[in-house]
Amino acid sequence: MMKNLFFILVLSLTSICQLGAQTLEVPEITSVSVDTISGKPVVKWKLQHPELVDGYIVKRLIVDGNGVISGTYNNVEVIESNSVFSYTDNSNAYGTSAKPYERKEFYRISSYKIQNGQTIYSLMSNEASTILLSGSFDNCENSFNFNFSSYDAGTESVTYCLHSGFPKSSKYVVTKDTICSFSFDDFQLVRNFAVECILPNGESAYSPVIEIKSEEVIAPDKIEISCVTVNSDNALELVIDVTQSKSTKHLLLLRSNHSAFVTDTIPLNSTEFNNYHFVDETAYVSIVYEYTIAAINECGKVIAFSNPANNIVLQVSVGTENTNVLDWNPIAYWQNGVENYKIFRSVDGSDLEEVNSVNFRYSEYTESLSNMIANSDIYEGRFCYQISAVAASGGVEARSQFSCIDREPVVYIPNALNPKSTNSENWEFKPKADFLKDYKLVIYDKRGENIFESAELSKGWDGTNRKGKLCPMDTYIYQISYKSSANKIYKKNGYVNLVY
Repeated sequence: MMKNLFFILVLSLTSICQLGAQTLEVPEITSVSVDTISGKPVVKWKLQHPELVDGYIVKRLIVDGNGVISGTYNNVEVIESNSVFSYTDNSNAYGTSAKPYERKEFYRISSYKIQNGQTIYSLMSNEASTILLSGSFDNCENSFNFNFSSYDAGTESVTYCLHSGFPKSSKYVVTKDTICSFSFDDFQLVRNFAVECILPNGESAYSPVIEIKSEEVIAPDKIEISCVTVNSDNALELVIDVTQSKSTKHLLLLRSNHSAFVTDTIPLNSTEFNNYHFVDETAYVSIVYEYTIAAINECGKVIAFSNPANNIVLQVSVGTENTNVLDWNPIAYWQNGVENYKIFRSVDGSDLEEVNSVNFRYSEYTESLSNMIANSDIYEGRFCYQISAVAASGGVEARSQFSCIDREPVVYIPNALNPKSTNSENWEFKPKADFLKDYKLVIYDKRGENIFESAELSKGWDGTNRKGKLCPMDTYIYQISYKSSANKIYKKNGYVNLVY
C-alpha cells in the first residue's frame, strides 16, 4: 500500500515538472559558429516571446569533464537575462573547455523562469554543433585538400564556402560537399583557412581557422646544356650544368629525333652535375638530335626544363668544277650565338688542319680543289672534314662528326709528244692526274712490244725505247691503270703520236 502511494507521488511530481516545462517556450538555436579571431564557439538562438522567461541555460556535450557522465549534456553557463541571444563559450566547467579545433562541440539551450520561488525550465532546444575542419597540402598536386564535418542543426539546403587569408579573408570555393581542394597561383609558406556554412536563415556558421604549411617548389638556379659535341671517341658528349635544389628528385635527359618523330628518355644517374660531361653512347653522330634536361620532383612532375641543345651534323658532297661542298645544321641554342664556324680538313688520313672559317650566318662552305690538282703533289682523293662552332661568349666549342668523301680520279691525257720541241712541256707523254693511287703507264709499239713502263705520274715517256734510243715517228699505244681512293679500278687505252 505504501509502495503504491510512493509511485503515485513521484508520478504526480513528474507531471507537475513537465507541465511547468511545457509552459515555457523552447529556444531555437539559429547558429553555432567559431569566432575566427578568438577561436571560441559562439552559440546564437532565438525565442518568440523572450519576455515570458527570465534567462537561459547553455548546455554543452561534455566528453572529457570531471564529475559528469561522458557524452551527456551539462550546464556550462547560466544567462540571467532574457534579452541575450548569443553566448561565447569561454567556460571551463567540469575542468574542460570547448576544443573546436579537435572535435565537434554540441550545444543545446533551455529557457528558465523563476516562479513562486521555484525555477521552471523549458525542454532542451534543437541540437547544433560546430564545424570541424582539417586540411593538408598535396605537394604533388600543388593543392590544398580539405575535409570538414557537416553542419548539424536540423537544417537542410546549406552551402559551404572556403575562406582564406584571415582576418581579411577571401572567399574561394562554394560547395555542397564536405570534401574539397583548391590551388593558388601564388606561393605562400603558410595559409589559414576556415569553412563558412551559409544557413537558410541567412546566418553564417564558421569552422575554426586552421593553418596549413605548403612546400615551395624550388627549381634549380641553373639547368643548362652548354655544349653538345663529338668527342675524340666519335661519340656525342654533352656538357651539363645543373645546380642542386631540394625539390629535384632526379634528372631526365630528353633526346628528340625530329626527322623520325621519336623522343627517348635517358636517366642521368649522378649526384654532381657541375660541368658534368655525359656521353650519349646510344646516339648516332650522323643524326641531328635536340636535347633537353628535365628536373623531376618526388611526385614525378617536371619542375624545370633546360635550354634545348643540338649537335652539328656535317654533310659533304661533290660539287661542280672540282669542288667539295660542305653543309651543316647550325647551332641554334647558344644564348649569345655563334661567333664563327671553323672548317678542318684531313686529306688521305693526314692530321686535321684548319683550312678556313665562315661567318656565323653561314652553314655551308665550298672548297675549290683546283690548286691541289695543279700542284705536283698527288693525292689519293679521300677528304674528311669537321666543323667546329665557336660560341660568341667564348669558352665553348662544339664539333661535328667527321664527314668524308672519296673523290673520283681526275686524269688529263695528251695525244702527242715531241722530244725536240722548243716547249719542254711537250717533251714527254705524261698524263696530268690527281686523286688516284696504284698508277701505272705502259707504252706499246704497233707490234705489241712493251717499250716503256712507269708507276710514277711525275715520270712520263720521252719517246725512247728500253735501250734509250729515240723511237721512229709513229702512233703508239698507251695503257693506263689506277685506283680511286675507294679502291675502284680504272683502265684507259688509247693512242699517242710521236713527232719531231
